[in-house]
Amino acid sequence: MPLEDLWNLTRRHVVAIAVCALVGVLLAFGWMLLQPKVYTASSSGYVTAGGGQSLSESFSSQTLAQQKAQAYVTLFTNRNVAKAVIDELGLDATPSELVDRITATVPPEGVTIDVTASAPTAAEARDIADAVVGAAADEARTMEETGPTTETTNAQGKQVTVEPQAQVVIAPSESPVLPSSPSSPDPLRVLPIGLVLGLLLGYAVAAVRHHNDTQVRRVEDVEAITSSGVMGILPMSQDLGSERGDVARTKSFHEREALRKVRTNLRFVDVDHQPRSVVITSAKQGEGKSTVAANLATVLADAGESVVLVDADLRRSAVARAFDLSDDVGLTEVLAGTVELGDALQPSDTSGLQILAAGATPPNPSELLGSKRMETLIAQLSTEHMIILDAPPVLPVTDATLLTRSADGAVLVVAAGTTHREELERTVSSLTTVGGKLLGAILNQVSTKRMDRLRYGDVTYGYAQDYSYEADSAGDTKRRDVKAKRRKTKV
Repeated sequence: MPLEDLWNLTRRHVVAIAVCALVGVLLAFGWMLLQPKVYTASSSGYVTAGGGQSLSESFSSQTLAQQKAQAYVTLFTNRNVAKAVIDELGLDATPSELVDRITATVPPEGVTIDVTASAPTAAEARDIADAVVGAAADEARTMEETGPTTETTNAQGKQVTVEPQAQVVIAPSESPVLPSSPSSPDPLRVLPIGLVLGLLLGYAVAAVRHHNDTQVRRVEDVEAITSSGVMGILPMSQDLGSERGDVARTKSFHEREALRKVRTNLRFVDVDHQPRSVVITSAKQGEGKSTVAANLATVLADAGESVVLVDADLRRSAVARAFDLSDDVGLTEVLAGTVELGDALQPSDTSGLQILAAGATPPNPSELLGSKRMETLIAQLSTEHMIILDAPPVLPVTDATLLTRSADGAVLVVAAGTTHREELERTVSSLTTVGGKLLGAILNQVSTKRMDRLRYGDVTYGYAQDYSYEADSAGDTKRRDVKAKRRKTKV
């Protein structure tokens, strides 16, 4: 997996990964509490083999001590030695059990035998390590002194009996120290293992969730499914709504800039045949298509276009409410021939923008929107105006597909984290099946928790300083510094 994909997976599922990592550490800690504590103490014995009056004799003694050390190392785990230690310390264990708790090693060509003993308590581990060296030394001495007695004549000419003498002995060289902490379980080993296992589990859960997650969140996902470009990204904001009077609410700089980018991309989506009538729709309800239609029509009018915003959602109209206008007369009456188009159009607070509300809810919305009269109306309006049609969502009803066939194209509003892949695929298929043209898509309701890293299309904007923007008396936008601290700027 590329590092970028791994980072994106971590960022999207950081909570699940962190929880699994914490659970792994807690389970490891709980396992440690259930395990019996084991303390370890160490001691050593030094093997000597007599002495020498000359250099050659001393070398021979050293070589003999090395050979004996390799042979005597097995004595420290001898059952006779273990029994002697048990008797000395009064331990409640068998020789076999004690042998399993003792290890003895000697380096190559060395004469020092290192002993390690483990026990449930620190004092017992220390006592066993100390007693093992003494018991092994006694066992070695016994083995060295085993042999026949000899008769010899002393200097005075008397017969004397000579007992066998130990030429090689084991002497304690380092006393054990009382352990200050248990050697097992070791928190420095167990807890990191629990953390690693928890992280692996977390990433496994994240990978499964990512595989099963069909929600569309990224620009790349939208482009891959729709086979068209993303015309802009709109942030999630209360100022971008379709409730009564929401269009007139003051927008932040980021929101206004995002809408301007959509306007610019719409103008250049087909330079040879600029669209004059555009259907704004979505896959399902609640993705913000009415909000996008109303605000897009407003920014187009702000740029000097003559715009007519048509509320073609005859089932759940929202445009008149967003502009705080009357919805009593509108598109339905115009198509029915009971009201003239000029009488149905309503001016808005934005110069150059007129609103054609939905009007009364008809019993046959699909037939009206797919009628020849609707096609003629769109053609009539588009000769002098830029037409934005707020259409119903595609999947529940066929209204939007019928309108797209009569208009120059459709712009699909996709709610980030809400729209699913299969829904988007079905929507695109429905539009293209009837011969409609998909001009592009708008990724809506994108989270803006980190406003200094807003992604507009394929460009990430960062700001060197924190600014607020306000209009001067001439209507131009000027910048007011709020925070003079320099930050890294990314473009």
